[in-house]
Amino acid sequence: MDRTPLTGAETARLKRREAEILGRIERLKSTMNDTKALDTLAFKAKLLKEAQAELRRVQDKLAGLSED
Repeated sequence: MDRTPLTGAETARLKRREAEILGRIERLKSTMNDTKALDTLAFKAKLLKEAQAELRRVQDKLAGLSED
């Protein structure tokens, strides 16, 4: 596995992105609790899954894991 270490700027950018995604996940979770319409819940659940997948990718990159 050929891994190049992240630069300080890349690490800082990924940490900011991680914080943004975590904030988005928390907002989605709280609004899902207040939502009663099933179609809106389904859409927000889809957005939540996408945000969690993106968070996983960012955290893997920060950990130096391959994107494969």
